Amino acid sequence: MLSDAENVILAAGAFPKKGGAARRILDSAERVVCCDSAADAFRRNCGREPFAVVGDCDSVKGRFKTLVRVEEQDTNDLAKAVRFCREKGIGNLVILGATGKRDDHSLGNIFRALDFAIDVVTDYGRFTALEGTKTYRVKPGAGVSVFAVDPETEMTSKGLQWPLDGVRFENLYCATLNRAVGGEVTLSSTKRVYVYFPFK
Repeated sequence: MLSDAENVILAAGAFPKKGGAARRILDSAERVVCCDSAADAFRRNCGREPFAVVGDCDSVKGRFKTLVRVEEQDTNDLAKAVRFCREKGIGNLVILGATGKRDDHSLGNIFRALDFAIDVVTDYGRFTALEGTKTYRVKPGAGVSVFAVDPETEMTSKGLQWPLDGVRFENLYCATLNRAVGGEVTLSSTKRVYVYFPFK
């Protein structure tokens, strides 16, 4: 498995800003797989060649060494890039460039990535997939939001201002805008959820 560091799938949304966490991940990634036209933006902004360009390739302008054209339209370019990475054994994936430009694409990309249990990092925070139990080290008072797409989800928590024990997930936003009360938050979930940590 090629999983020594965070490997990046770069979607064609807003390009990560210089100085931000998403850009630092991008700049340090050994392998960057670009979704379609994200390859042109990656070359222009980073001066590097992508490991591969994957998608229907209808909007790529430049010439790239590894162009993986997938014509089928049943999935989007992000899903095609994830499938390519998994077929190649590229692990420890994180998705950048999934948000910005179009809100419908942003929401679609975030929750498509949840299906794959892959983290999404934006200029403003990190969505990290959780199923089971995990403890996160955070700053006291840090924001914590949970997005559960399955209403049958059952969760417990330690370290949150408003505990999640017994919460009924009747909508996507009912467990957002929470806060850590100390330096650790422990969450347990019976279904896969996204936990969002804003950077500020």
